[in-house]
Amino acid sequence: MTAVIRHPDQMPLITTKLQCPQYQGRMVERTALLKRHRSTDCPVLFVLAPAGYGKTVFLSQLAHCSPKPVAWYSLDSYDDEPVVFIRHLAAALHKHTSLDEIQLHRLASRTEPEALCRSALSFFIRALETLSAGVLIILDNWQAITHPLIHQFVAELITLLPQQAQLAVGGRNSLDLLSQLALEGRYLAGQVQVVGRQDLQFAQTELENFFSLGTSPRGRAELERAAALSAGWPITASFLTQTASTEAAKDRVPPALAHYIDREILQGVPGEIQDFLIKISVFSSFTAADCDQLLGSSLAAGRIQYLERHQLLLEKGGYYSLVPVVRAHLQSKLGPERSDLYKKAATIAIGRGNLHQAIGCFLEAGEREGIADLVISAGGEAVLHGRWQDLGERFESAIDPQEIHGNPRLSLLQALVEVGRGQLSLAQKAVSRAEALFQESGDEIGLAECQLLKARISRGRGALRESFRFLFDAEANLSASRFKLLLTIEKSIILYSDGRFRESWDLLQKCLEEYEGSGDCEAVVRILEALGNVTYLLGEPAKALLLFRRALALCPEGMMPGYDFQDMMSAIYDDWGETEQALLIAERATAAREKMGLTELFPSSCLQLALVYTNLGRFADAERCFLQGVNYVREHDSNRSDMALNLAFLARTLAIQDKWVEARAYALEALEVAKSQPNLFQASIPTVTAPILARTGSWDEGLEMLQAATKRARKMGFLKCLAYAYQALAHLHFLHGDVKEAKEYTVEALTVSAKINDLQNFVACYYWYHPLLMYGLEMGVETSFVQRVLRKVGQRSLKHLIPIVQRGSPETKQRIIPILVEIGGSEACGILAALKEDPAEYVRNMAAEAYERLVDPEEAAQTAVAAPTLSLQLLGPVRIFVDGQELTGVKWRSHRARDLLIYLVHTGHPVTKDQIIEALWPDDSQDLEKADAQFHTTLYRLRSVLKNYGLPELIKRGTDVYTLAVPVTTDLARFESLLKSALGQKENSPEQMSLLEEALKHYHGDYLENLDYDWVIPQREALRLRCGEAQVRLVNCYLASQQYEKAISELVLLLSRDELNETYHALLMEAYAKSGQRQAAQRQYALLTEILHRELGVKPSRETQDLYHRLNLGSPK
Repeated sequence: MTAVIRHPDQMPLITTKLQCPQYQGRMVERTALLKRHRSTDCPVLFVLAPAGYGKTVFLSQLAHCSPKPVAWYSLDSYDDEPVVFIRHLAAALHKHTSLDEIQLHRLASRTEPEALCRSALSFFIRALETLSAGVLIILDNWQAITHPLIHQFVAELITLLPQQAQLAVGGRNSLDLLSQLALEGRYLAGQVQVVGRQDLQFAQTELENFFSLGTSPRGRAELERAAALSAGWPITASFLTQTASTEAAKDRVPPALAHYIDREILQGVPGEIQDFLIKISVFSSFTAADCDQLLGSSLAAGRIQYLERHQLLLEKGGYYSLVPVVRAHLQSKLGPERSDLYKKAATIAIGRGNLHQAIGCFLEAGEREGIADLVISAGGEAVLHGRWQDLGERFESAIDPQEIHGNPRLSLLQALVEVGRGQLSLAQKAVSRAEALFQESGDEIGLAECQLLKARISRGRGALRESFRFLFDAEANLSASRFKLLLTIEKSIILYSDGRFRESWDLLQKCLEEYEGSGDCEAVVRILEALGNVTYLLGEPAKALLLFRRALALCPEGMMPGYDFQDMMSAIYDDWGETEQALLIAERATAAREKMGLTELFPSSCLQLALVYTNLGRFADAERCFLQGVNYVREHDSNRSDMALNLAFLARTLAIQDKWVEARAYALEALEVAKSQPNLFQASIPTVTAPILARTGSWDEGLEMLQAATKRARKMGFLKCLAYAYQALAHLHFLHGDVKEAKEYTVEALTVSAKINDLQNFVACYYWYHPLLMYGLEMGVETSFVQRVLRKVGQRSLKHLIPIVQRGSPETKQRIIPILVEIGGSEACGILAALKEDPAEYVRNMAAEAYERLVDPEEAAQTAVAAPTLSLQLLGPVRIFVDGQELTGVKWRSHRARDLLIYLVHTGHPVTKDQIIEALWPDDSQDLEKADAQFHTTLYRLRSVLKNYGLPELIKRGTDVYTLAVPVTTDLARFESLLKSALGQKENSPEQMSLLEEALKHYHGDYLENLDYDWVIPQREALRLRCGEAQVRLVNCYLASQQYEKAISELVLLLSRDELNETYHALLMEAYAKSGQRQAAQRQYALLTEILHRELGVKPSRETQDLYHRLNLGSPK
């Protein structure tokens, strides 16, 4: 709707609007904030926060310390008129420069919006350019301005500000203001800064300073109360210091402050949001899911988003909370629903394991009778999860001492709390009382638990023999082995099977913290195994792999001793498309279990082996393994969850081969078995089987199953299951012609799959899922992920890529060219040749460059019988190509055959048979006859494979030595050549940056990443260090060229590999600060401080501390 300017009258100027406020006495100087802004050249500052955070105070302090003249303008609703706004802004500037009054009058007389805006901009820019000393324009209370023409005028003024001019805008606006004014790009470029609520809230020292300014002395208790109530909200401190001490001591909000909250905070909030705030005030902390559960709705996410944008919520550790004094005021508004809401909140808190909040809610609801039962049922859980503090804080106040003394379970929990507190004498009294009560009732399990706790107390006192005796007495009723460890692992399995992954992870993490310092390596290994499993289910496979590697490092046999978690290591590599490594791990796990007699794990081993066989295209082997797992469960009445999984994936394997009738039968059986299984399997089984039902006559039923599975998986946070569900839904909608829904599900599928890096399901089901990949390629959705999938698919993808090349946009073609280079071969070269004639110049250039890399200029002169060429990718997972055709995954008969080829490439020079035996069979090198047989068998297998690919004479035998007969190209050689050239360039130059980028493209991962021979490790570590150095050099190039987002991306990746590297943290702080992301820089420093203290017990170095201050990031919190 076009804005209309009314014909102006001679409206009077209100000159008090143009005066900077003068504060006397009771104001805290915001020194850190002022110092930071004064030291930057940033031309525009937004100060955005709710009422009461001292925005006007800060802006006035900024004005008083500014070396430039200040034009101050306090806004109100009267100013929400373009002519009024322009006349007052002109009057503010008129104090510092002469203005053309006639021109201003003409300007104010214009009635056409566009003409007024253009003329006003021209007028003010000319006026600002005349101010040789510059000027600081401050617009306070911007929330009063809603007129679109004024917004447009200020947005365009910002883009045209002369170099010597600065603008500061303060208001209660939401953080959306930057997007409303189209300033996001300038913010990212560091040309606009934002001071928000977190910057303006009082730190503890500032709160103390504020209290010291008062006319009457205040005690420490009052200061602590103010800190607890305010959460740094300055206006709270102001009201509390003006409140009489007797009133302040009461547990209520002072009336004046309550009126302020109503008038200045809540009045501007929509009614439905106010109602939402009042009801959720029963929570001390909450999530959107908690709020939806409390209110029986699904609107919480949107309402929380609104509150976040307006900075009305605090956030920590994934939970939201309200400013305590605001929460207290909202609680006073709870009506007749008060009791019911608190009871409901208590139930929700119990569900998420927050005993402290649950008890508080019951007390608020007046339900004291059930608290003892709650403490008994949930207290032990809290202690086992390391939350004894939650129990201890409420224990004495919530339960009558006489009830504790008369109840053995309560007495036992009290003993657990005292152990956690380190009060062993008090714990001893409590456990003795519990033991006597259990003895009277004849509760053998209770007595055993007392013995276990007495053992813990004795160990704490150093009485190990006594501790052992107590444990021995407890074993009969608790466990024949370490009860607590096995109980913890079993509990974690129950939790994640129920879909409560995070609870399971928390339980295991606490257990790990307890055992890591005990010297009990076996216990640590078992916990690391379980923790890796849950971490994988949480969608963090890289972290899971690190946990598994930590466990393996503690195992002398190189094999983890626990449950079926070894299968998860194989699954991770399988998901990532590293099927050879997945197969190796799965085969080792199966062999070890057979050796150890772990027959109950046989169905799990069958499942993982079969999955890898399917992905390798060995369908007969896969079907055999699946059926072995199913039959074992049937014969031994074993774990039916394993049976359901084997049946489901057997159905999938059959469907991939178009054996739909058989597939449907197994899918139905899998679903029937899953009905009686925990939530984890009720969610995951349909994501595999429902698409099969949909495609074999049960379309609606299949879709309904997938929709239900999606909801379950989303609620659990089960990302792999969610990815499978989205993939299947997108596929079915494409198949049915529901293009709109298909595209929406495709975006979700690619996003989630990329997050967990699950390539393999797209590769294995490429025949079904190629429309998703092509759509992602055309629309630029998770491009890197899609490219990696298609690279893995290889030649099969070309028939689908060709039509996109023909109809696609230049951007789409750009995304396809790297895939063609990776796939290689004559067909890919043909596509690139066609793209060399593309209408878009940059497409032609990219295609020509790619074509040059794939095709030798003299290729046309080559004869049809030219010798094949061999190339290897040594950085990252090993890949082997002959004339562009990959043979990494071919049937080598033995992985040693492949490793022999790699070793010959690795050495780069002739080696003897003995050297080869020592490298590949170090344990057998003393048994000459066995070693010699192994060597010749392996050499024969390698030559057989190479012969099939036209390289029968590649392995050349000289006098007692072996070598490669033809040169081999490797990514390692290219990486080293480019890196050498980069280091020869001027430091941080564009030439150096370009060469470093090109070099690092070749570094796909650690050298010979999946090989564990001793001869690999030295070069692997050396290359890893060289890569890290190259990345740091590249980051410095990005910083020097102000490409901050690229620097940030590179540093985030580096820190994911080495979180203790202080250099990485310091560079990331610098990148954040220089790109205008001040809060991110502060958080990075805080994170570094926390990590160094936790892991090493030290502070950041002096150099990093100096950098923090040079970047003017304020006082470290």
